[in-house]
Amino acid sequence: MNNQINIIKKGRPKTIDLERIKNVAMVNYWSDGPTNVSLNEICFKAKISKPGFYREFGGEDGLMHSVLLLYKNTLIKQILNILKLEKPFDETLDLLIEYVIEKRGEEHAKNGCLLAKFRQSRDKFGKETKQQIDIILRERFLGFELWIKKAKSKGEIDHKLSSKFVANYIISQLDYAVSGLANGEKNNNIKDVLTLAL
Repeated sequence: MNNQINIIKKGRPKTIDLERIKNVAMVNYWSDGPTNVSLNEICFKAKISKPGFYREFGGEDGLMHSVLLLYKNTLIKQILNILKLEKPFDETLDLLIEYVIEKRGEEHAKNGCLLAKFRQSRDKFGKETKQQIDIILRERFLGFELWIKKAKSKGEIDHKLSSKFVANYIISQLDYAVSGLANGEKNNNIKDVLTLAL
């Protein structure tokens, strides 16, 4: 008679869905602000135990870092992809305005910019989160700056203006639009202001 030995495998239980946990955290950070959401609340809503949470993310800093990566690979990536379409400068501007005003979705528009919320409270976060905030801001800026340089090389915008200045100006106008929508400004009003500013 053969004795069967059951081996208990250590490691992450298969019931833990990391993507769902990150999405739950992102939605809550986005709607309430990352400094206003407790770890207990995230664990409760994501249906994960604290030991399980710490095993997967190492702590709140690891979770916030993961959430920012998720945000970067969704919304920020979509904006940067618009800049890479190789369309005329004015047409790209129109696409950016359309995306910010109409294509981000009602829920996103209501909650504003998650990156801005993290940036405003940067000093309150851990090392990994701070680094990820800086990386996203840098990548976003470089994407805009490269787009501006290409437009200048084609003679589509004034050569006298520095690419850094124009990139920062456009980013600040788009950030204003996102903030305005979150504060209840009407889409048409924001679109008119953006069209005039850009």
